Amino acid sequence: MSLYVKFIWFTFLTMLISSAISFFAMNTLYHQFLKEDNNDKNLAIAESFAEHLSSLPPGQVEDTLNVLGDAGYQLYLTDGRDVSRFGGEFRDETIAEEDVQRVLGGELFNGIRDFPRQTFVTGFFANELQNSIGVPVTLGGESYALFLRPDIELLFQELHLLFGGLAVGIVLLSFLGMLLVARLLIQPITKLTEATEQMATETFDVPLTIDRKDEIGRLADQFRLMRSRIEQSTVKRKEFVHNVSHDIQSPLHTIQSYLGLLEKPGISDFDKQRYAGIIREETARLSLLTTQLLTLASVDKETPEALGTVALHEQWRTTLSHLRYAFDEKDLALSAQLAPAYALGNAALLQTVWENLLTNAVKYSEQGGSVDVSLAQSESTVRVTVRDYGIGMTEDEMMQAFERFYRADQARTRGQKGSGLGLSIAKEIIELHGGRIELDSAPGAGTTVTVTLLAAQNDPVIVEKSN
Repeated sequence: MSLYVKFIWFTFLTMLISSAISFFAMNTLYHQFLKEDNNDKNLAIAESFAEHLSSLPPGQVEDTLNVLGDAGYQLYLTDGRDVSRFGGEFRDETIAEEDVQRVLGGELFNGIRDFPRQTFVTGFFANELQNSIGVPVTLGGESYALFLRPDIELLFQELHLLFGGLAVGIVLLSFLGMLLVARLLIQPITKLTEATEQMATETFDVPLTIDRKDEIGRLADQFRLMRSRIEQSTVKRKEFVHNVSHDIQSPLHTIQSYLGLLEKPGISDFDKQRYAGIIREETARLSLLTTQLLTLASVDKETPEALGTVALHEQWRTTLSHLRYAFDEKDLALSAQLAPAYALGNAALLQTVWENLLTNAVKYSEQGGSVDVSLAQSESTVRVTVRDYGIGMTEDEMMQAFERFYRADQARTRGQKGSGLGLSIAKEIIELHGGRIELDSAPGAGTTVTVTLLAAQNDPVIVEKSN
């Protein structure tokens, strides 16, 4: 059952139950508070009529009773034997003989007050002789019993139609109004549901025209924002899978090709060594790629609770020592100004950042060039700067440098191999630590990478990477 149908049924049942409760409440109100008051009012009218009738000449009594009947009263006049009726007739004229005799004897009959309680037809509307007022009256020297009650049908004939029509109109209009309200409420939810179902099939272009200022409008705005982010995430995921597949497939294809060449007979030892060297390079490239992918996965899982105080100057000494061979291969000069500096962070992840930055600086430096590294701490921050004097980057390349799998123009980088993940990993790790990483570069002038981290404010146990 749809929400729309449920809403309609709920509205209908609510109206039905509330009507029943209101009816029983009004019925109780009449019996508990209004019934006796109604009896007393009609008793006063009946006594006034009886007094007036007793003072009239015999010839005017019947005419007066007819006038009273036409004015909206039901009158039942008896001397114990004969009965005269004026106005509307009672539906049920059953009454105990002893009640008639008591009225003839001068007592009053409070039938409205003493009428038995009823649930579905209150005493006010029961057109029975027992539900009337009885008073004694003397006409022409003889005693009579006059029973009287208002003729409800006569008095409220037009009101019956008016109130009946009003009740039906209220019910119908209320129901139609609730149908309209339900439609207005459910329609945007239906649209949201359809858009959500389409998202399951990675369809994000379903139009969602919901312009409201209430809670549903805010829900639609948040849904659009969420859908946009999921769409971006899906696109990035597909690009990521495509790039990873390409970067894994390329070295595997190269390895497979050179293994096939090694299997051919008659190749020289020189070619064998060259092919084996190429296979080693591609294997190392695969190893680096898998390592960096694992690093990305660990960055996604890290939380601030994993942070501690890290001695950055010690980390940099270790990193420079491990990569010394790379500087020697390209005959690079190294300038390192490593002032003592402590930052809040994850030691293993920060070590990865320094290795990626230094590897990039070496990779894109000219043979015989130089690399500068500086480390300084202020009262609240730690600043790390890595500068090379290599090929540099254009403005467009700088804007995309932190994107995953992005690699600069191969014509300018002279075929430098890499995964395109180094700077992306560095950026994600630094942002995880609440810091920032910035690039400043120009073609032919080299690149400067600046990292800013939060400084440690106390002296807890220092966490360092030992290898």
